[in-house]
Formats: sequence, C-alpha cells, structure tokens
Amino acid sequence: MEALATQQAEKLKNAHGNDRASVVGYHVQDSSTGNQGPAATTRLASVPGKGPNISVEVDGKIVEVIDQIHMYTTNALLSHPLVSPALQPSLGGLPPLQILTGGGEILRDEQIYVAHKAANPSHYPPPEAFLKDNPLARNQINAWKPTVVQLQVWDDLCHVAPTLSFTRPAKHMYRSTAQFSAWALARAQKREIEILDDDAVSVISRSTSEDGVSPDENTLAKGAVGKAGDPLPPFKHHMIRQRVDRHGNIFELPHASELAGCTMPREEIGSVKPGPARRWMAAKAKFDQRFAREKRKVQRRRVREMGEGYEVFGGEVPPPSAMAGRRVKGKEAAE
Repeated sequence: MEALATQQAEKLKNAHGNDRASVVGYHVQDSSTGNQGPAATTRLASVPGKGPNISVEVDGKIVEVIDQIHMYTTNALLSHPLVSPALQPSLGGLPPLQILTGGGEILRDEQIYVAHKAANPSHYPPPEAFLKDNPLARNQINAWKPTVVQLQVWDDLCHVAPTLSFTRPAKHMYRSTAQFSAWALARAQKREIEILDDDAVSVISRSTSEDGVSPDENTLAKGAVGKAGDPLPPFKHHMIRQRVDRHGNIFELPHASELAGCTMPREEIGSVKPGPARRWMAAKAKFDQRFAREKRKVQRRRVREMGEGYEVFGGEVPPPSAMAGRRVKGKEAAE
C-alpha cells in the first residue's frame, strides 16, 4: 500500500509541474508533434490498464487523461470484467435474462452488445489483447451453453426508465417484466404459472392529453407484432429481440448486423473513444473553471499526506473511495 501511495504522490507531483494540467486533469499535445508513436500505439494507450494514464486522440490532438474519467471506478479498472460485462470471457450459462435498454441512453449499445454476447458467447469474444493478458479466459469462451435472453430496446427512453414509475412507458415495462418473470419461474419449476389480468389490478393512465395518445390500449400500431406484457414469443437462436415504442407496441428489432452495438470492431471493445472523452473534457472544463482553486488545494493536501504515509491495515488495500485508505499515519481519524 505504501508503494501505491508513493506512485500516486509522484503522479500528482508531476502534474503540478504543469499547473494547468493539475487543474483540468489532462494533458493535450498535437498528434503531429512530439515523440508520439504510430496510430496503433495511440490506440493501445486508450485501453485502460496498459499504461500509467489513458491516451486518446481527440480532434487531431493526443489527450492524456490524468483524472478519473468514470464516475464509479478508477481509470485502471475500466477494462476489468467486473466493471463491464462486455469484457467477460463468456456470459453463457446464466439464468434467463431480460435486458431492457432505453433507445436514448448512453449505455444502449453496451447493453445491446451484452445481450447478444450472452446468447452467443463464441461470436462475441473479448478483445485479443484481453485474452493475451488472461490466458485462462480463452478456454472459458465456449465453456458454457448460451444464455436465453429477451432484449427490448425502448424508443427514446432514458437510463433506468422504470424508476420513473408514474410514466406510461415505465408501466408498460413493469408489465413486460412481470410476464418474463412468470415465464422464467414456470420454466424453472416446470409447471404453468397463472398470471392475473393486469387490467383488473392496475390501470395504465388513459389520458388523451399526453401527446395525443389513443385511449384504446389494445389497438396495435401499424407494423407492431404485439404489446408489452403479452406472452413471450418463441426464442430464436436463444433470443427474443424486440423494439418497443413508448406506448408498449412491439416491433421487430433490426438484425444484429444493423446495430451499432454489435458491429464495433472487436479490438475497440473496452477502449476509451474520442466521443466520450470529448464530452468528459467539456463537462470537466465547466467544473474546473468554477472550482479550480479548491481543486489545487485538495491536490496539494493529498501530495503532503502521501508523503507522510497512510495507515496500513494488515496488508489490506482499501478502495480509493474509502476513508480508511486516506488515514495519515499518527493522526486520529476524523469523526
């Protein structure tokens, strides 16, 4: 742990050599200058865990990310299979999965990819670079049978739309999940499960004031093949693939070859892309402009504390977000 703290202190001290970099959290260098390697080297640096920092080309310039780019994990762990199931050797052998994703959310393509990977593990192996670093993972790709998956892509919906339980699409999602859960339970118990008539216990709002919604919930839209909450159709190649509009009408989902989430080059899976990096830089610029002074103060304090050393707990390494991992030697913990 002491060695890790020393490395982190050195990184922060190096960042302070460029006062602006210590504030904005990244270095920018024109890709046509400096000692930059070929394009392959630049792309490799965009894979987390392959170097001290992440490097990605944005608008013709090399951006070396210093600060944490992900909200929930460190940069070094972005390529860890427990952070994204897309990097698991296989998602076969799991219980039946229902994956609901919003057509307007940032994680849409990843969730579509994960659904297809679970149903066809051998067709969606992790990048070769990942397999080289984890030799045992190669044998796991075909170790389990495909998982049966119901994938529903809901038009225009946001992330975790069911949490907005008062909305019409969320209520349709609940109906769909109830039907899938009953099917999965019946399959496991090998007997039929009786489902109550949903309209008898829960009524979806029939207001016509919302976007001109038709009051007839049973009328299918043109081209629709069913409604959310209908009995499950047969699985094809271990999948039920559906596109659902916000009124609960079900349509056929385009073939995997037409979906961006399934056509990304294999070696780009798990690497940082210019688009997300650009959005992160824009949002961070606003934050750092407002809190630049406070951020410098925190960075200087961290360098000082790292130099003094942190408490060690019997060989344990607390996660970066844990207060226990930032207890300075010889000082009482703050209450």
